[in-house]
Amino acid sequence: MKSHVITLTPVLVSLFFLIAGAPGLNAQIMDAIQTQVDHSFVIGDQTLPPGDYTFRVVNNSDISLMTVTSQDGKTVAQFGVRQAIDDRRPNHSELVFRKYGNTEFLSKVFEEGSKAGVEVTETGKQEARLVRQGLQASVHSEERK
Repeated sequence: MKSHVITLTPVLVSLFFLIAGAPGLNAQIMDAIQTQVDHSFVIGDQTLPPGDYTFRVVNNSDISLMTVTSQDGKTVAQFGVRQAIDDRRPNHSELVFRKYGNTEFLSKVFEEGSKAGVEVTETGKQEARLVRQGLQASVHSEERK
């Protein structure tokens, strides 16, 4: 009997940590992220001017759809997303952009304190053309307080 307990102990401990860590893997952006973007940026095929925006995952979309709303409350863009995991937890909400020359494309959005965020799934015609031309994007993130 004692040998069975010794044999099962590592399995039970591993199972415990797997179950305890599972909720963190399914985390998603729960709150609206309000931010000021100081430069124009592209989502899909739509270029947005600098301004104040609210990013929000659409309810009941299974983390597959996000909207960005302008300061006046009008939905400016709706775009497809999928879950993304970062290797660190940002202290503030964070937008990640891919930059080709002077044009920036929204790439990812992370909520303050969470490694789990979303990644834009739609590549617009403009970005696809830049990639076909062989241009390499620089990636940078901007924390939003």
